[in-house]
Amino acid sequence: MSTILIVEDDKNLQLTLAQILREEGFEIITTMWGSVAIEKVKKGIPDLILLDIMLPGMNGMKVLDKVKEIDHTLPVIMITGYGNAERAIRAIELGAYDFIAKPSDFEKLISKIDNALRNTRKKKCAFLRHIKKCSLDIREYKEIFCNLFKKK
Repeated sequence: MSTILIVEDDKNLQLTLAQILREEGFEIITTMWGSVAIEKVKKGIPDLILLDIMLPGMNGMKVLDKVKEIDHTLPVIMITGYGNAERAIRAIELGAYDFIAKPSDFEKLISKIDNALRNTRKKKCAFLRHIKKCSLDIREYKEIFCNLFKKK
């Protein structure tokens, strides 16, 4: 089960998103504070973040930047009621997986979440395969190196 962190200051939207995503089988954590989101990321809790741009205290773009410093592979979908092309481009430049206007089409949102989680899993699996191959290569090189310097 994937854990989604919803960072949204509109309590009604936060509750609606949480309910819909729980029905889809996701574990949900909610907050309206960017600082709380950053702490959750430091603990490795969410598998994906739905992040509002307009938050009290620290805005969503700053939260996104800090999240990506901690875990650049964590998918973040930016949500806002004030969507424009400039903000969308900036969010993608900062590492957001996607950018959507405050959702009225929840099926589209769920599809974006599923795609983000699937793509992240593929990347992590590819990375793990690469690490495994590297560790095999290191063992082979160690054996070759040791054989070169064995006393005869």
